[in-house]
Amino acid sequence: MNQSVFAFHVSLYNGLMLRRVNRATFTQKTDAQLMVIYAQNNIHSQRAFNVLYERHKGPLYRFVLKSINNETQTDELFQDLWFRIIQHKDNFNAKQTFTTWAYTIARRLLIDYYRKQGKRFEHAYDDAIPEHNDESTGHYQLPEQVLQQKRHAQALHKAVTELPPDQREVFLMFHEGDLTLQQIAEITHQPKERIKSRYRYAVKRLKNTLQVLL
Repeated sequence: MNQSVFAFHVSLYNGLMLRRVNRATFTQKTDAQLMVIYAQNNIHSQRAFNVLYERHKGPLYRFVLKSINNETQTDELFQDLWFRIIQHKDNFNAKQTFTTWAYTIARRLLIDYYRKQGKRFEHAYDDAIPEHNDESTGHYQLPEQVLQQKRHAQALHKAVTELPPDQREVFLMFHEGDLTLQQIAEITHQPKERIKSRYRYAVKRLKNTLQVLL
């Protein structure tokens, strides 16, 4: 191998390693750090946004979906949610957690959604249970096991759906959004003790409902 070819391969290797280091560096950053980078509109902004999106897309989507139980409307609200995050990135306060800020936006979208449906958010009920296609788990399960898992999942989904909206909201934020009760209190502008009470009643109600359904 001549010197020029060797130099090319060294340069290629160094570039690859640098990209790997940069990627690892971004994934190690906090949400607040990523938002600050994203708001700077530089060559690193898109990568910062991608990490944020991958980190939070699942919990945020499930929160919206289980709040309204309508997949078509959820897709629209989910897109609108991220559009607003992009649109208002300059308004993000680095002293605030990204999850608190994002779920505050999501909650406002849900309130607007219910208002357009002619309902008040705190009195909105939707008993529809969406159907989901099962994804391959990579291992074989007996039909009895599959049926039992489906039965439990459907029972839990139905039980969550039938929670009073204020309790359902707290339960989903806590379990789907991985938010603390304090963060939920900040998002909903409610005292922390009231949030604790709603969560406690939600869990108690779910246990009682599941005992009847299963």
